[in-house]
Amino acid sequence: MLERNQLPLRPAAPGFAAAWVVFIAGASVALSLLFACVTPFVALAAVSAVVLPRRMAVTAVLLAWLANQMVGYVVLGYPQTWDSYAWGLAIGIAAFASLAAALAVLRLSTDLPVTMAAAFLAGFAAYEGLLFAATSVLPSGDDGFSLSVVAGVLLVNALAAIGLVGLHAVAAAGRGLVAGNQGAVRA
Repeated sequence: MLERNQLPLRPAAPGFAAAWVVFIAGASVALSLLFACVTPFVALAAVSAVVLPRRMAVTAVLLAWLANQMVGYVVLGYPQTWDSYAWGLAIGIAAFASLAAALAVLRLSTDLPVTMAAAFLAGFAAYEGLLFAATSVLPSGDDGFSLSVVAGVLLVNALAAIGLVGLHAVAAAGRGLVAGNQGAVRA
């Protein structure tokens, strides 16, 4: 089990942290292809906030959003209209708001599972709140924030967060095994 003092990663493992940033960007591409308009930015932002140093978390969210926009406009054929571009920008701002909320939660001194859950929930509230606020100035459907739609977005993000945390735990355990074997070889 990962302990609180293992997260976020520190410069002692820059290769691992950089690989995680690249992984988050790649996950964004895969998840954008799979879910299109429901890319789990909350999961990507919350997990990045917990497992990466702040600057790298910002980079991960930026790359994830850029990758999502590229997939949307190049592969999925999003409309080339002002409101489509505005919604893309709003989603990017909401993703960064989610990251900021998750980072703010990290200041709490509690155990890791509670911190991770709180970072996720704070990020989700910030993300959905900002997108809901955007509906006051951007065109949107009447049911875009219905209970069933918001619950679906929450479910996609929760499953993605669980998957990302699981992958991180496996990677961290693998890193620990490698570090342990290198120590045994040197002794």
